[in-house]
Amino acid sequence: MREKKGCVSWGHKLSLRRAGQTKEGGVPMKKLIALILALALALSICSAMAEIKSSYNLSGSFFIEEVGWYWTSDDSLVLRDDTHYELYHREYAFGTTDPGLKANQLVVYRGTYTAVESADGEASHLDITLDTCEGIYFEQHGKGYGRNPLGYAMVLDTDNWDDVMTEIAYPDGTDDGAADFLKNHSVAGLTFTVEDLRLDIDDVTLQNMIVTMPEGASFGITEG
Repeated sequence: MREKKGCVSWGHKLSLRRAGQTKEGGVPMKKLIALILALALALSICSAMAEIKSSYNLSGSFFIEEVGWYWTSDDSLVLRDDTHYELYHREYAFGTTDPGLKANQLVVYRGTYTAVESADGEASHLDITLDTCEGIYFEQHGKGYGRNPLGYAMVLDTDNWDDVMTEIAYPDGTDDGAADFLKNHSVAGLTFTVEDLRLDIDDVTLQNMIVTMPEGASFGITEG
């Protein structure tokens, strides 16, 4: 039986579909789905970036000669908008003679803040005061924090607190673990002096950085 002129047989259509295309040159379904997913991811990343007003960073490191470890820390103050902040504290320890990651800690504080011209008189500086501390996320891993599994592998989250977290942070018991953890580690009232390059865009030596940390402040957590 002859095919009609200008028509495509079902067998040929099937072979084209198996090859991932149609005779009309349309976009294959799998590629279309992949394209849509990639676009959605790109939009979500752009949206997340748009939610950050500015960020300021400070890093440091030291060498622990007794065990041959390098210990590094990074602090980032992220302003989400004109009111809300997130303060990130990260610690890493790397072995030299004993290679590998020995410690890894992440602490995220969040709350509200106010920013004013800096008391030091520098035009490119701001004083940022953390007015409240509304939540803390804490996670650490690695033998650098102790040999007890609960000492070196734990997650504590005041927004999603449960009985297991209470047992980890307060083995002797507590009425409200999340509230106690917030109270014991609150950063409310602390003031950072930061350099903001947007305040003097013509000065190419400026960068967004933490100039002065709150005196005596340490954002790593070692106990409940």
